[in-house]
Amino acid sequence: MSGSSVSQAGAAARIPIRIQAAYGAGSIADGVKNGAFNAFLLFYYTTVLGLPGKWSGFALLIALCLDAVTDPLVGSISDNFRARPGSLLSKLGRRHPFMFAAALPMGLCFYGLFAPPPGLPQWLLFAWLVFFSVAVRFFLTLYMVPSSALGPEISRSYDGRTTLVSWRWMLGWFGALSVPLFGWEFLFVDSATGFDGRFQVSNYHLLGIFCGVVVAAAIFISSLGTRRLIPGLMQPAQRSAFFSFRRFAGEAANALQNRSYRMLVFATLFLQIGIGVREVFETHMGTWFWEFSNEQLGAITGMLVFPVIAGALLAKPLSQLSDKRRTAFSLMAFACTWLPMMVLLRFLDWLPQNGDPRLFWLVAFHGCVLVLAAIMIGILQSSMIMDTVDENELETGKRQEGVFVSAISFTGKAVSGFGNFLGGYALDWIGLPQGADASSIVSPESIILLGIVAAPGPILFYFVNLFFLSRYRISRARYHQITTALQARRAQAATLPPPGQGPGEGSR
Repeated sequence: MSGSSVSQAGAAARIPIRIQAAYGAGSIADGVKNGAFNAFLLFYYTTVLGLPGKWSGFALLIALCLDAVTDPLVGSISDNFRARPGSLLSKLGRRHPFMFAAALPMGLCFYGLFAPPPGLPQWLLFAWLVFFSVAVRFFLTLYMVPSSALGPEISRSYDGRTTLVSWRWMLGWFGALSVPLFGWEFLFVDSATGFDGRFQVSNYHLLGIFCGVVVAAAIFISSLGTRRLIPGLMQPAQRSAFFSFRRFAGEAANALQNRSYRMLVFATLFLQIGIGVREVFETHMGTWFWEFSNEQLGAITGMLVFPVIAGALLAKPLSQLSDKRRTAFSLMAFACTWLPMMVLLRFLDWLPQNGDPRLFWLVAFHGCVLVLAAIMIGILQSSMIMDTVDENELETGKRQEGVFVSAISFTGKAVSGFGNFLGGYALDWIGLPQGADASSIVSPESIILLGIVAAPGPILFYFVNLFFLSRYRISRARYHQITTALQARRAQAATLPPPGQGPGEGSR
């Protein structure tokens, strides 16, 4: 790849707002997927449609396992893709053809996921869930991995990357919040006869339409908005095979040899699984543990907009006090303490009773603080992954943005993958009502088990995150050494004659 093909945006510390916004807009699709999968998908298939929790969880685990292969695979293909000169695709560079191709199919598959034909036997309902969850995830990969790979090229600044990722996380969370907010405020309202809208199948069909339209629009807008960067982005030195298993295996092995990258991938994976386990039970906790109304659940969702914005604004200045790794570690340690607080206080009988207005505000405040910490942790760890791309280039001479940032895409989808898998089995164990009995009374024992799984449970994954995060080695000082060495290497390479041309020989 040509080192001189760095975009002007990447060379500058300050990136135009329109570029940052366009880069971040596509993550709305990822956020909508997470919001729909975590808040409603498992609830819909188990509680409303009556598919056993272990079946639902296993279906989503299958999709996650396929993601483990397709994410780095798409990363490798987009790293090496170069269309035939003069063709239509050649004007779209190596990333954008995949980004544009993902928009419409993902939107259609999202609708299909929430609109299975009525009366399907359980094995066909299981197959439907597997097929469309795999399809949604695949087309999200087709967009997210090439799009995320633009990040290390757009910005080469240690703190500038945190700003760039902040846009992506902020808009992604807006997408995630839009799904439950739309659901609670418009779809799942109680009918005139008093029937709870959460248990009405047709409402989920409308939810699928909403999600499909939003994800398709977000991907298209992001792809179009970042298209102006294409002429300045790096390109493969020459056309290569569309896919080579040997090349793919070698690139994946090379990425995992980088210690910082390896530690951060595992840290981010366990963070996202912990978040996923907690978020899977948000609807169940609000419905049965706290006994909130649909309007109250919608109000809490709306309040989370404020910590999302605050987290996106505070991540960079907070990390500038030291560096990204120390800040992320401190925030993670705080989250481990804060997460189970409300459930523990309930078990100690130190909270107002369900139905008391004070309880609503306490739970809302607790959730806002937790989201604030989660936003900053996610931003910092995603920015840290971008830094490992440069360390790998220094150590191996190779730039593999697509393969490296595929971890961002994969670990993000682990939220709803492994989290849903564990959640599905836990729902069967807890004994919550399903299908025709969905609105029946839940036993006190099941309520206690629900609280234990939803609050203290994810802390186990957070502690594993802390373990791996403590072994990440790229500090602010280390990154300065990396960039200084890379600049010296590129400057030296620029003075060398092209291969096959001796010193002093000009072109004739």
